[in-house]
Amino acid sequence: MEVLDTAALLTWPLEMLMHGVCSVSQLDEVERLSPSRHLMIESQGPDFQSPTPASLELATLASQETGDFSGLSNVDLDVLALAFSTGLTLVTDDYRMQNVCQHRGHPWRGVIQDGVREVRTHALVCKGCGAVHKQGENCPDCGSILEFKRV
Repeated sequence: MEVLDTAALLTWPLEMLMHGVCSVSQLDEVERLSPSRHLMIESQGPDFQSPTPASLELATLASQETGDFSGLSNVDLDVLALAFSTGLTLVTDDYRMQNVCQHRGHPWRGVIQDGVREVRTHALVCKGCGAVHKQGENCPDCGSILEFKRV
């Protein structure tokens, strides 16, 4: 068994999904992206679970440590939390999710792509004043745009 990201749900044959674990929140994402695929997955797809609050907090803290938090959606955090709480390998092509797993020493593999080769730390840096922030689109100090940069 493995925890499957949405990329796997959208691209893999149904028989490969049957032994996977996914977040309940991914159903809405799949329905938005491919309504017909959603119907097939919902009827004969993986085991859908909700992450625990403790595992969600762990995923949030781990993604903040690498600076990837601002680029992850709530669905991404749910999927990471499921991977951490179950101890199962995470299958994803999302570099930020791979980076967080790599940082924590959690097993992961790509859906189609090879993935990250090293852990990278990122930050949101203000283009105007150079201040570093954890989240947002604009700098609360000077109002300039924050950009995602490798630290």
